[in-house]
Amino acid sequence: MKTISTENTILEAAKTIFLQKGFAGARMQEIADEAKINKSMLHYYFRNKEQLFGRIMKDSVSIIIPKFVAILDSEDSVIHKFERLVDGYIDTIIANPHIPMFLLNEISQNRVQYMNEAKEKMMEHGTFQSFMMQIVQEQQQGVLNPLPPQHVMLTVMSLIVFPFMAKPIFKNMLEIPETIYTQMMLERKPIVKKMLKDILVK
Repeated sequence: MKTISTENTILEAAKTIFLQKGFAGARMQEIADEAKINKSMLHYYFRNKEQLFGRIMKDSVSIIIPKFVAILDSEDSVIHKFERLVDGYIDTIIANPHIPMFLLNEISQNRVQYMNEAKEKMMEHGTFQSFMMQIVQEQQQGVLNPLPPQHVMLTVMSLIVFPFMAKPIFKNMLEIPETIYTQMMLERKPIVKKMLKDILVK
């Protein structure tokens, strides 16, 4: 009989191996060894590497998207929503460091299933469209600078997401220990918020 604890152990082991080796380099035997189970037991829970990756990817989407939707659906101003996105994303990725790599792998392999699921969740009830309209409205009201909303979103998400996506490069080039890099990400919160206010608010 399958147990949740064994399944969770496998998932955590898979995250570790995928982070170390990437999807292409990871082997089911390595995941089994990391989980301290035999390979037959691993296949009992997950038939292959693709299914295991897919489960983690689906869980990753379910961690991020509801938080984003809740923020965008709130009654806050645009800049306050962006500030909450900064805090929410940075805290979430620090707690779930596997997520950026899994998203990158999904994009690089041109597998759109989970990206489409994320998009559908963001589009539910018109959440994302309403937020884009709010940006335009606050620009028309003179609260925000008149910048193309699509570029506003690209700029905001780049400031938040890129440091995590590029983490392996920066850690290697600058020889930054993991704990120091995490501290840098926490220090980015007020820095990014100030940058966004300087760029967006009139």
